[in-house]
Amino acid sequence: MTSTAGTAFVTGANGFLGGALVRQLLAAGWEVRCLLRPGANDLLLRGLPVIRLEGDLLQPEGYRPALAGCTALFHLAAAYTHDPARIAEMVRINDEGTQTVLRAGAEAGIARLVYVGTIGVIGQPTDGSLATEETPFNLPRPSAYVRSKLAGEQRALALAAAGAPVVITHPVAMLGAGDWRPTASGRRVLAVLAGRVPSYPPGGINWAPVDDVACGLILAAERGVPGRRYILGHAQGNLDRQAFIGLITAAARRQGVPLPGFGARLKQAIRNRRAGRSRSAEPSEGGPQRLTCNPARAIAELGMPQSSLAAAAEAAVKWYYGRWMIDDGDSRSGVFGA
Repeated sequence: MTSTAGTAFVTGANGFLGGALVRQLLAAGWEVRCLLRPGANDLLLRGLPVIRLEGDLLQPEGYRPALAGCTALFHLAAAYTHDPARIAEMVRINDEGTQTVLRAGAEAGIARLVYVGTIGVIGQPTDGSLATEETPFNLPRPSAYVRSKLAGEQRALALAAAGAPVVITHPVAMLGAGDWRPTASGRRVLAVLAGRVPSYPPGGINWAPVDDVACGLILAAERGVPGRRYILGHAQGNLDRQAFIGLITAAARRQGVPLPGFGARLKQAIRNRRAGRSRSAEPSEGGPQRLTCNPARAIAELGMPQSSLAAAAEAAVKWYYGRWMIDDGDSRSGVFGA
């Protein structure tokens, strides 16, 4: 863990990664100020000694006073939807909202502004090698969410080019306790626990413990170079679907969690795929063929931790079973809300 403490302003503090970041900041002696939407789920912040503010990213007059005296700003807040009626709002939050909050932080004189993007806007080499921060974005038909995050990152890079102390980070898929929504990563975990074969890019995904990624954000604030991009991932985290299923099933067995009918369902899914009757392993239209990467820059320059993936998987399994019954893993069921 890092040694420098200060005052942090965190957007998206109630999310999976945001909650892990807040806990690590507090453990290191930081004062934490959290910007939350009115009525936001605060499950991961309950009982924590943080200063809470309710507000809108696009209305900086409401949170500008709280930026005074901060030494770091962590911008994690983002909208995610496939609902056509809400896409315009998502774009405003992820694009314009990014510029608004980072500019407000720069005007307040905050020493380091950490923008939290996504691995989904990192390109994938056509030769099959692992993606790095230098790989140009090349997804042929990106989703509205990816386009909005790409636009937000361009805002962050433009501010950095103009002299703002913005560091850009790209978290990978994460494992650990606290994924209450759940995210796409959490839904894959839940699918395995429910005995289903998860949807998965055929080329694989990079996974990392959420606590490692949270630590990586703090390290980016302390050691990151403004205008530079850092993939916050795990050197051993590039897993294909079979390896991911093995990771989660092994974690479930160590926790004594039953996986009813999973073996039979997996065999049937394999038979279906071979017969051309299943697309469970394929990405959705416009989705990436793979989300693998090489996180060497963050490991070398930031000291990004590389903790046990097995332990993080166990933490995820334990957390879900401690709070929810596992249904069929369908994210549309709505049973996973806090």
